[in-house]
Amino acid sequence: NHLVTSFRRRHRRNPTFWLDKVCIDQTAVVDGLKVLPVNVMACRKVLVLFGKTYAQRLWCVWELFVLFSFAPEQEAVNRIVLRSLRDADIRELETFEMSKSHCYDPNVEARLKRVIRAVGAEKFRQKIRGMPKIVSSKLH
Repeated sequence: NHLVTSFRRRHRRNPTFWLDKVCIDQTAVVDGLKVLPVNVMACRKVLVLFGKTYAQRLWCVWELFVLFSFAPEQEAVNRIVLRSLRDADIRELETFEMSKSHCYDPNVEARLKRVIRAVGAEKFRQKIRGMPKIVSSKLH
């Protein structure tokens, strides 16, 4: 692959990736939830592939929230790489409602929503709704 070869030449090492779906044990997602901030903050770049259902996938929105909660805003903006899938619009987050956002596993969803309520559900909602404005310059 040209990207890998180019990366090796520039950095003299192979690229490494942390993919939540692959790196978090899907039979113990709650354990992954506990260390998610450590994993997200260890990433130099965070690739966000958003499609029409992005705002309804609670785990995805939570990862975005974690990045912008644990890093200064400009640092988080510099780390994020946004890619739209099938003409999806990141502005859909402007009307984000947690009640319309879900996880595949209802048990994981219940735990994640408890964590969000502990953080502050309104704070979470407002931060997510403000994301399009903050990251619009990163849209490719």
